[in-house]
Amino acid sequence: MRIYRLFVLVLAVLASCKSINPDKPKYSGDPVPLPAATSQINIPIEIPISFLEENLNKDWSSKLFAEKDMPLGDGLFTDIDVIRTGKISLVGQENNTLKIRIPMNLKGDLKIEKKIFGQNLSTTMPFDENLQPEVSFIPEIGENWDLSLKNVQIESWGKSMKYNLLGFEIDLDPIVRKQVQKVLANQLTASNLSNLDFKSLAEKAWEAFAETRTIDQNGVTAYFYSVPTKIKLREQVTQDQKLKFFLGIEGELYSQVGNAPNRKAAPLPDISDNEDSTNRLDIVLPLAIRYEDLDGYLNNSLSGESIRMDSKNTLIPSNFKTRNFGDRTLLQMDFRALRQGKKEIAGQLYLVGKAVYDEETETIRFDDIDFDVNTKNILTRSAIRSKQGQILTQIRKYAAYPIGEYLEDARREMQQQGYFETDFATFRVKNPGLSVEGIYNTEADIRLYLKSSGQMEVNLKPLR
Repeated sequence: MRIYRLFVLVLAVLASCKSINPDKPKYSGDPVPLPAATSQINIPIEIPISFLEENLNKDWSSKLFAEKDMPLGDGLFTDIDVIRTGKISLVGQENNTLKIRIPMNLKGDLKIEKKIFGQNLSTTMPFDENLQPEVSFIPEIGENWDLSLKNVQIESWGKSMKYNLLGFEIDLDPIVRKQVQKVLANQLTASNLSNLDFKSLAEKAWEAFAETRTIDQNGVTAYFYSVPTKIKLREQVTQDQKLKFFLGIEGELYSQVGNAPNRKAAPLPDISDNEDSTNRLDIVLPLAIRYEDLDGYLNNSLSGESIRMDSKNTLIPSNFKTRNFGDRTLLQMDFRALRQGKKEIAGQLYLVGKAVYDEETETIRFDDIDFDVNTKNILTRSAIRSKQGQILTQIRKYAAYPIGEYLEDARREMQQQGYFETDFATFRVKNPGLSVEGIYNTEADIRLYLKSSGQMEVNLKPLR
């Protein structure tokens, strides 16, 4: 039935007096340039700061550091043992800054060993202090995709770190500050947040974006794949107490028919800054329908079928051929006209039309139709043209080719392309929409540009 409708469309060429020379397309000039099938995905990954805080309190070692005979200068030394004494709190602040409060206990001895007025002076003073230092830092993903800390600052200890020993003022701030900053960096990056493997996340998103997909229609397999070119990232601490990462990937999609592409995934490029804070997936799929496949489909389905024009005339089509006709499509076929009581005649029919997409019916129909008939029988040509009104009515009624199955397969493949899983989260596209952005003619095929749009859903897993 589908091919019969197309054939009715072909017959409409007889309703026009315009002449079509299949060897001389009316379109002149350079071929219509195909737009780039630029595609991108932007994923906002939201990690509640309370989620990180809970993990820090679960995994942080109670012993932070211990040192013996640490020199303080000018003959002063200290033994020091620092342990965590309570729950850590983590708060997001302005300027993408996190502030962490670590309750701790400093215990040890201050020692003095120096010569005063020719005599050796040696004494020890114990100390045992409970502190609540507040440390601010900016979380940042480095070039090697590790979570690092930038601008680590100890803003307050909760009390003075200065002591007086035999008239000598001793400030433990510099030495303890250095050790606490080191411990903080090591604990956050190497132990407590090690499951936030951003490099693995980036690699899996990169691979999912570039994976080859297939659409099978009418015995023909179409392969499409993307070539990612850029990966982008930005970190943000929000006022609603979340740590956000915006991961973006850009690239171009390609398609080919028949043979699977022989390709190798490109490695991750250097990280670019991501200025996009939206949640979106925009994939443009250039689906190619080769003329040779259309020819085979038409010939298998319609060649040799009897098409009755009226009570006395029947057409037998054969040898269907399609190709581009400038920026439009030409469908050419041979025919035999069987006429009651008259001699059989033969000729060719030509249809030239502009393919457009009807969203409501999910069909391709033809606008701006021209057609012609090539036969030596002038009376037959005139008789067919005289039915112009009837034929145009049939065009409006039947000249539509369904592509709903293509769209359904494309939706399913887009859904799969938007899914991947890492150790700390799963990612999937939510209800992707699909539309036909354009239809173009090339020398080898008709190219349908399908665009899928949606948003990404991110589900965090418990950090182990």
